[in-house]
Order: sequence, then C-alpha cells, then structure tokens
Amino acid sequence: MDRLPAEILLLIADQFLFIFSAQRCQLLQVCRRWRSVLFHAVYDRILVRQHRLPSLMRAIAINPSIGSSIKHLRIIPHYVPKAQRTTHEVASFAPLIQHISQSPEEVLEWTIALTQDENHAWLGLLLVSLENLTSLSMTWSGRQPFVRRIVSRAAMREGPFDTDPILQYLEGFDIDYLDHKDYHVHQQFFPFFHLPSMRSIRLECVIESTRLRNTTALSLPPAGTSPITSLDLRNGNSNKGMAEYITACANLQEFKYQHRNQAIWAEQYIGFRPRAFYHALVTQKHSLRVLHLNDRGEHDNDDFSDDEDDAETDDFPGNFFGSLSEFTQLWDLRIPVVNLLSFHLSHGKKVTTLKQILPRSLKRLYLADFRNEQWDPLLRNLLEVVALREMFPYLERLEIQTTAGRLIEQRGGPPLTVKEAFEPLAAACEKAGIQWSIAQRRR
Repeated sequence: MDRLPAEILLLIADQFLFIFSAQRCQLLQVCRRWRSVLFHAVYDRILVRQHRLPSLMRAIAINPSIGSSIKHLRIIPHYVPKAQRTTHEVASFAPLIQHISQSPEEVLEWTIALTQDENHAWLGLLLVSLENLTSLSMTWSGRQPFVRRIVSRAAMREGPFDTDPILQYLEGFDIDYLDHKDYHVHQQFFPFFHLPSMRSIRLECVIESTRLRNTTALSLPPAGTSPITSLDLRNGNSNKGMAEYITACANLQEFKYQHRNQAIWAEQYIGFRPRAFYHALVTQKHSLRVLHLNDRGEHDNDDFSDDEDDAETDDFPGNFFGSLSEFTQLWDLRIPVVNLLSFHLSHGKKVTTLKQILPRSLKRLYLADFRNEQWDPLLRNLLEVVALREMFPYLERLEIQTTAGRLIEQRGGPPLTVKEAFEPLAAACEKAGIQWSIAQRRR
C-alpha cells in the first residue's frame, strides 16, 4: 500500500469526501508517505459538528498547517443543552484573542463566550485561522455577533486584518435553517458583499423589513461594485424586492428567490411583490442568465401586508412582474404564470403578450402555479411563441406546473384534463423540436 502512486492515493481520498473529518484523518495514520501525500487533500474539505469546533480549533493551534489546508468548511448543527455544555480553558488562545480584539472589553467578551462554549464565538475564532477558506456552509441561528464582527472587519480590512488579511479567498457562503420560525434580517449579511472573492451566496429565511432595520449595521458597497454573481434566497420575505442585495452586484448572473408570506412568526406577514423585484433586477439586465422567481414559494393571491412602511399600493401577489425583452443574456426563466402575463389588468389597459416580454436568448421557460382560468390566454400565447422560431431561436424547453385537480371548462365542448387542454401546444412543440412537459405540484 505504501508504494501506490500519489494519483491513486488522492483518488482514494476523494472517496471519503463527504464523511466526517475524524474518519478521513485515519488515512493519515497508515504510514508516513500517506500522510505526506494526503495531508492537504484530507483537510481540504472539513465536515464538523458544532460542538466539535473547540477541538478543531485546538488541533489548528497545535498544527497551523491544518488551518491553511482547509478550503471548504461545512458545519453541522448539533444541539447540546446548556446543562451539558463543557466549560473550556481558553488561556492558550489568549494571544490570538488579544490580537483580534480592539479593546479590553472585547477581550473579556471573547473570553467569556469561549469559556461558556458559545458556538458562534468558536466559529469566529476559527475563521481567523483559515486564511485559505473558499467556501463556508453552516446554520445561522440568532445574530451570530462574533462571526459578524470578524467578517465585517475582514471585509473592511480593519485592524488587525489590514496587515493580516483573512477571508480574502472566500467565494461561497451558504446557510440553512433549523426551525420554520427562524428569520434573519437581511442587513446581517451585508459584510459578505464586500469580500473581494465572493461569488455565490445562498441564504434561508432572510427577511427585508423596515421594522427591524439596524442603522448601525455595516452598509452595502456602492451600487454595481460587488463581485457576487449568484444569489439564492429561500423561504425569504421581502417588501422591497431584495433591491439592496441585487443592485449592489456588478454583474449578477443568477438570481433565485422563493417567498414565504410569514416574515416574523405570528407578528408580520407580507405577500409576494414581483414588481419590486423587477425594479431591482432591471439593473442586472446586461448580465442575468438564470431567474427563478418564486416558482416554488408561496404566491397565493392574498392582498395583505402589515409592513409599517408599505408605500406600494398596487404591488400585491397578482401583480405583473415586467418585460424581460431587454435581458439579453437570460436563458433560464422560472416564474408563476400570473406574474408573467398581465391577467390582472383591466380592459382599459394594454394587455401584454409573451412575444413582447420574453427575451430572444431564452432556452428554458418554466411557468409555475398554473390556474385553470388562465388556460385560454396562456395557450394562445405559448402557441404564438413556439411558432415564432425566428424570434426565439434558442428555445428548447417549455414546462407548466399545476396544482389543478379539476377539469378545465371549454366553450362548446366537454371539460378537459390539463394534459388534454394543452395537446395543441404539445403537438406544436414536437414539430418545432421543443421539449414539453406538465408537472404536478402538491400543496
């Protein structure tokens, strides 16, 4: 085994990619050659439970090359009751705490939190020791003050990170949620938009609310300067279309947003506002390639809002999103039917057609939440789009998502199933070489 080529050993290490670090580290105990060849590969991706963060930090303190080898860090939640938490001796970390603190009071803050086994404090300290970190995946519970402090100072190159920079290679940040009641104010994540290598952010349960705005939080970078190219916001709630996130980006290529009406559990509910997103996304029409806008979220047509700064009187769930004809790079679009076609407009206003609002670059069109009453205008519009191959030469896939269990009524004929109702479109797609499908969604 000790004579295997280095390439074979690295392939072996790859097979242990998604197991816990303690198990992967056993590869380093086979022999000295294995340790020499596999050391950086084993520590490249670390999967660690929250309560093991102090142990990882101690290992890095003993062997700093572990910290410099870690590029991908994923932290798994693990709840430990306060009564069972370990009290840690942190004297060995005193020089590091002194180095990153800006006052004696802050030194005391760190010391108390680390001693009492506060996970966010241990993670904040750990980030200081991972100079080559490129991706961070974790659950975000509460305000995470120590993590936010470190990221903010790293982003703004405040001392000591002006001469000893960290997080300068971080490209991806990903958070999950533990409880459906969780929410995170969107300002908490502003510091990540300042990091020079940041490209992809995926957040859960982020809310944009004027009630909770913190005037002391770090502001976003100037509009059009952040290097982020991908934003994925799930189970979010926004009253302004996440405009601050979107407009901060210089060249946003991918935007995904899934809405939930609940902003703050049992306190605040705000419905989906597509028009607000449109105003923000227009700033990215030169670069946006993928747009998944609430195709799997909540989009019931309930005109409710209890936001105290609600100046948008016509921007409720049934509102028209806007024309995408000038989004010259857009090729993947997923959006509710009701937000793409202006069904809500009165007879006195001009009603849009798909050929007017879809971009020439479109390859895939996925229409979510189809309702039976939309059948006739939607069928006519889609048949027209499929027939106009010179206008949409790249179109290769059409899909409709429906929850409708009842039949579609038609004039002068028997009721139709959804599949039967769209048979003319299926035939037109087959003739044009376009893939066509109907997806069922359970409520």
